[in-house]
Amino acid sequence: MKEVDMYKPLKKVLKAKGYTVHSEVESLDVMAQKGDELLIVEMKTSFNLHLIYQLIERLKITDQVYAYVPLGKGGRWPKSYKKMCALLKRLHCGLITLDQHTQKKVIIEFEPGPFSPRKNYGKKRLALNEFEGRSIDLNQGGSTKELLFTAYKEKAIRVAMYLFEHGVSSTQDIKENLDIKTAGDILNRNYQGWFERVKRGLYQLTPEFEFFRIKYQKEIKQLWR
Repeated sequence: MKEVDMYKPLKKVLKAKGYTVHSEVESLDVMAQKGDELLIVEMKTSFNLHLIYQLIERLKITDQVYAYVPLGKGGRWPKSYKKMCALLKRLHCGLITLDQHTQKKVIIEFEPGPFSPRKNYGKKRLALNEFEGRSIDLNQGGSTKELLFTAYKEKAIRVAMYLFEHGVSSTQDIKENLDIKTAGDILNRNYQGWFERVKRGLYQLTPEFEFFRIKYQKEIKQLWR
């Protein structure tokens, strides 16, 4: 689909609402006017950063600014669409969509207007728990392929190092000496494959941890002092 294919269905809808519509007005894709109301629409065949830049510039002219993009079948539900809507609302811009298959159905999804973001307190709590659960910063910001040292992994390493230094130990001893209340869960779930139950309540290390310890001895040294 080309932008020129998107214009006629949009113009038809705006004219039906009583607007006078012109395209390509001083670098504006679409300008529409009804009385004192001035409306600007920027068209793009896909949602991208250049469109956002344009919308920000158009807001210097009028508060009534819309993005206009085509959507395929089921296009209203993907995460990318939801993120696009959230961004446009934060910019106080509206959204108009065109059914990419029929190239006729134009929908004004939402109007420009004030936006009050809702806080996600669940995510905030998770982030704070993770932040507060870390003792030192072992990760490199921006890394994508490196191992991440999470709060959970820090605790698992401390439990493993206790076993490394003391040998077979009880869950109770580890809890009391390391002050890790979740030591039992860490040993039982054994996500890293480092722990082996000798008998009920007693654990030892597997060779898997030795491979990890050798590879990450620098980071472990900072964590286990």
